[in-house]
Amino acid sequence: MHLDPVLPVLVGMISIILIVGLSFHLMRQPQVIGYLLAGVAIGPFGLELLTDSDLASRLGNFGVVLLLFFVGMEVAPRQLLAGWRIAIIGTLVQVALSIAMVVPLGLWLDWSLQRIVLFGFVTSLSSTAVIVKLLRDTGELNKREGQDVLGILLMQDLIVIPMLIVLDLLGGQQPGWGRLGVQIAGAIAIVTLLVWALSRNRVSLPFSRLLRDDHELQVFAALLI
Repeated sequence: MHLDPVLPVLVGMISIILIVGLSFHLMRQPQVIGYLLAGVAIGPFGLELLTDSDLASRLGNFGVVLLLFFVGMEVAPRQLLAGWRIAIIGTLVQVALSIAMVVPLGLWLDWSLQRIVLFGFVTSLSSTAVIVKLLRDTGELNKREGQDVLGILLMQDLIVIPMLIVLDLLGGQQPGWGRLGVQIAGAIAIVTLLVWALSRNRVSLPFSRLLRDDHELQVFAALLI
């Protein structure tokens, strides 16, 4: 019987992830840190079980989508919307403070204004997947503080669009009206859809009645959306 060479590699990767995850669980440490260490061990700088960087990137992106999808099923929309002031004001203050902290270093190293702002922007952003996983594991996600943190994370994801526009302008690149219009329209559409979804206790879809008794199709329909 021919054995697919990918199968032993896949089994080895899953085994390492399981062992590391269980170890961190027994030590009462955040499992997401264990998963990061397992990724280092599996990757090209460790045991070299996975050497294709493009494949690793795709698997990682798919994993983040699944993680945020399942986390989204546990989010209380009205509780998240109640902290919109903290999300907006907190994120803007965080970005401003991050840039202010990078300015002295940039002046000392004789950086350009664009590089200073770039490092300030990067410093102000957080990994949504990692922080949400930590909040979920510690049971803080459904609390008021966890919802406030989640709101800030969503705001950070949305603010990336104006960040890119600012960096283009500082670099002397005038974005075309077509590209700029698409970015602004996309940002407005995302914010509008997000506010509409968060302001409702339940979102009824036209075909929801057909899927009411089929849980598997409900999951696939949600993934498609």
